[in-house]
Amino acid sequence: MIAIWDNRYTVGNALADAEHRQVISLLNEIDVARSVGAPPEVIGKALETLVRSIESHFAGDQPPQREHAAIIMSARRLLTSWQSRAPGAIERRALINLARRWFDHMGRNERVMTSQRLAG
Repeated sequence: MIAIWDNRYTVGNALADAEHRQVISLLNEIDVARSVGAPPEVIGKALETLVRSIESHFAGDQPPQREHAAIIMSARRLLTSWQSRAPGAIERRALINLARRWFDHMGRNERVMTSQRLAG
C-alpha cells in the first residue's frame, strides 16, 4: 500500500478531493497488482487510468504549472516503461516518488488554487 487517504488532505473542494482520492487509490492498486504478480493487462489498464486521471485533474491549468507538468510526465514515464516491458518497469520506488509529488501538490498548491477559484 502506497498511501491512505485521510481527511486532513481535504482541500475544501469536493471534485478536487475526489480526484485526489482516485489517484491515491490507483497508486495503491498498481502497487498491490505489481506485488502479487497480477496479469500485465490489469497493471496496464490501471496505469492508463492513472495517467488519464492526473491529466484530467490538471486539464484546466492556464497557464500550465511546472509542478503539474512534472507529475504528468512522471505518470506517463511509468506507463511508457510498462508498455515497453523494460526490466523493473514498475518499481515501488517510482510509485512512492509519484505519490510524494501528488501529496506535495495537494498540500501546497491545491489549497491555494481552490481558494483562488472560490474567490474569483
